Amino acid sequence: MASSREVAVTPHPSGHETPFAYQMIARVAPRLDIALELEPWGREAARLEFSNGRIAYFRHGNLDINRSGSADLARDKYACAHFLAKSGIPVPSSFPIRALDGEMEEQLASFVAQHPWPLVVKPNSRYGGQGVEKVDNMSALLYAVNQALRMDKIVLVQPFVRGQDVRVVVLDGSPIAAYSRIPPVLTGDGRRSIHLLLEDLYADGEPPGLAKRLPDHGEAAARLARREGGLHRVPRSGECVPLADAANVATGADVVDLSRTLPADVLALAVSAAKAAGLRLAGVDLLAELGMEHSDLVHPQVHPDVTHDGRSDGQSVVLEINSAPELDGFASLGDSQTALVEHLYETILLEIAR
Repeated sequence: MASSREVAVTPHPSGHETPFAYQMIARVAPRLDIALELEPWGREAARLEFSNGRIAYFRHGNLDINRSGSADLARDKYACAHFLAKSGIPVPSSFPIRALDGEMEEQLASFVAQHPWPLVVKPNSRYGGQGVEKVDNMSALLYAVNQALRMDKIVLVQPFVRGQDVRVVVLDGSPIAAYSRIPPVLTGDGRRSIHLLLEDLYADGEPPGLAKRLPDHGEAAARLARREGGLHRVPRSGECVPLADAANVATGADVVDLSRTLPADVLALAVSAAKAAGLRLAGVDLLAELGMEHSDLVHPQVHPDVTHDGRSDGQSVVLEINSAPELDGFASLGDSQTALVEHLYETILLEIAR
């Protein structure tokens, strides 16, 4: 075992990357007198030994600060949304599906009749945007549900809620950081079809500097082909056509820091949601009307002032809560964001040590 004040890092035989949470804790541990050891084969779990003799473990970003029941609830999107709604937190309505038989298809058709297109399909317990698809016709809906049922035992169908995707990181009732996630997009010119826009974007392979932020060409094309108009549709000039249906860093989203510009009511809603879910540490994902255009968010230096009255332009909706928020995308924005994340981990470790 690594001795106190020593960080043990064993080379990984398969070359898998070290989890971001471990990298950050490895930077913090020496100054907090914490011995840290990473499980060497899978590189997914680590052991912490504090100077007071306390032992703690973490896996990926799942630090040992939340109660296990609350952390488990957060992984069940449908159940968590139920209890959030009971606490007065606005959430989208959800239609849960376990199996797509004839009776269920009739119930699904009834749900569809009550909500305008598009709808959103998502696996109930997956994370990182896996299996999430926005659909605008029945054929695409049934396809997306069947695909999602291959990766989860419960699939949710929800109405599409318009707004800016925002994550607020909350620790012990205080918002620590806030950022928006913007999926990669095609920008229409009023002349070329989606097919031609895709071909031009991927013409020379993945563009330099964007290789890690573009979805697979075939997957993006197949997803867009299932929409009304398919690949032959010509987007209007300036129209943004997302290449991914979930604004997650894992699915190619860009990140914009909103920590100093997010309206007070949005921050307060995130804090209330974390409290209602019983989580000390939470990444609360919301859709909020911020009065920002896509270009405003892509270029943060021209952000409008959205805190003039401390309120957003409309009601925000909590999509889901993550009990182990990944912060690598936020930390990658610059030195100040990295320092904030490092301070967050330091604060959490001090709490765990108590």
